[in-house]
Amino acid sequence: MQESGIRRVVWIPKKLDLEIETLRTKIGYTRSGFYRYALTRLMEQMLLSKRREVKLQPWEEIVGTLKTIETNNEAVTAVISCTQNLEIALPYPKDTPEGNTIQNLNKHLGQKIAILKTDNPEKPLNIRTYTATPATEKTGCRNLQLLRSLLCCALKGCALKFSLRLSELRLSWWF
Repeated sequence: MQESGIRRVVWIPKKLDLEIETLRTKIGYTRSGFYRYALTRLMEQMLLSKRREVKLQPWEEIVGTLKTIETNNEAVTAVISCTQNLEIALPYPKDTPEGNTIQNLNKHLGQKIAILKTDNPEKPLNIRTYTATPATEKTGCRNLQLLRSLLCCALKGCALKFSLRLSELRLSWWF
């Protein structure tokens, strides 16, 4: 069975081409087969990966749970879980104000945080943590919600009664 396809032409720098050819001959692929294999693996990685590397622009913010801080010789990376299926990696060079800020986030591992990139060179990242107990989790909140619901119903009842009275007055004025 003959497979139909499309021929693509790609420009590659000579140095990269030499490296590709060396690897390709080493593993025994044809040129076409090697490029198909490499593109397939790249697409799988991009589509199925739960992790995305992001470079925040000024006044962009990311909010999520701080999972880990990764450090290597050149960079410091904050890994933030935004949803069940997505992790965002924020890498910054080690010896920069951003890198120093990220390195100091270890005490917030497992907490919900927000990282805002600013245009201020002295403080390029603004960190906000969500450590306070939300009002809905505080004790006595159920009573407060019940009270609010009752008050809301009472106000709606008063508004209905008032509107009915207004309509009675309008009707009596006409007759």
